[in-house]
Amino acid sequence: MKEELIYGRQPVREALRSEKRKVEMLFVMEGAQGKIIEEIKQLSQKRKIPWEAKDKDFLEELVGKGVNHQGVVLIAQPRIFPSWQEILEKNKVSPEATVVFVDRVEDPINLGAIIRTAAFFGVEGILVSKARTAPWSSPVVRASAGGIEGVDIAQINNFTQVVKKFQEAGFWIVALEADGEKNLWDVDLRGMPLGLVVGGEHTGVRKVVRSLCDVVLKIPSKGVINSLNVAVALGIGIYEVMRQRSTN
Repeated sequence: MKEELIYGRQPVREALRSEKRKVEMLFVMEGAQGKIIEEIKQLSQKRKIPWEAKDKDFLEELVGKGVNHQGVVLIAQPRIFPSWQEILEKNKVSPEATVVFVDRVEDPINLGAIIRTAAFFGVEGILVSKARTAPWSSPVVRASAGGIEGVDIAQINNFTQVVKKFQEAGFWIVALEADGEKNLWDVDLRGMPLGLVVGGEHTGVRKVVRSLCDVVLKIPSKGVINSLNVAVALGIGIYEVMRQRSTN
């Protein structure tokens, strides 16, 4: 199994905290200081993971010149993720469950930001299409700011069929699109498990996926820009779900 590099203070700390993957080695840049650095060292010692102090040139050899590693790099085994079936089985009976479907997001920074946003709001799962989606990589892990360590994520081949399976199990499937038929906050999103669908940077949610959705909702714009970054739009969508569910 190919090892992965995890770098950046928050991603490294969360990988050590979660204990969901085997970690082989920690490298800390000589002279790196701060509260998080000390916490990272303590976590590595607690898990009996060896660590070494290395110079800047050594770390750049590992991650690439100019990459912002913030003075810490982990060598770890890939995280083992659940299947989409496991995510569905775990959450289909909960009216408070929210899962996110990611349809062909190609930019690794955007994919990482989606994972970070979903993890921040505590969604129950993320279902990511394999086709034309950014591959799992160090930039995705870095952009997720550790979120990838704490949320169930499944990569899926037949995206439309999986959306249908969740729908058949009782999930209400909601797409977020700039040209949605109704405003996000004009629709009651309480009382049922939800699947929020977001699409790629250039095409949005594909027509074939939109046709499966129970509703397509928009976030109204009052400014000169009529669209949002996909992770920002998702954050607004999940926030509205949480807001509604917190009220009677």
